[in-house]
Amino acid sequence: MIDNHGKPLNRAAILAAIDVYNSEARGSSAFGAIPRALVMALDNLTPGEAVYVDGTDGQLQLRRGKDKKVVGRQ
Repeated sequence: MIDNHGKPLNRAAILAAIDVYNSEARGSSAFGAIPRALVMALDNLTPGEAVYVDGTDGQLQLRRGKDKKVVGRQ
């Protein structure tokens, strides 16, 4: 996963972006800092579905729960 400035992200940074995705409003500056590719992947997740995202230090499984929140598992 690459951030908005072209630098690769590690798993901790991806998890931090997921926390912002779950908690912030879409128009906030914090939400705007989330990589667009990650936002697109998370927006397309349906409850119970999982997607794998590559970080610099390995893969991370992202899953949307029944409560519509996204959770990352290492």
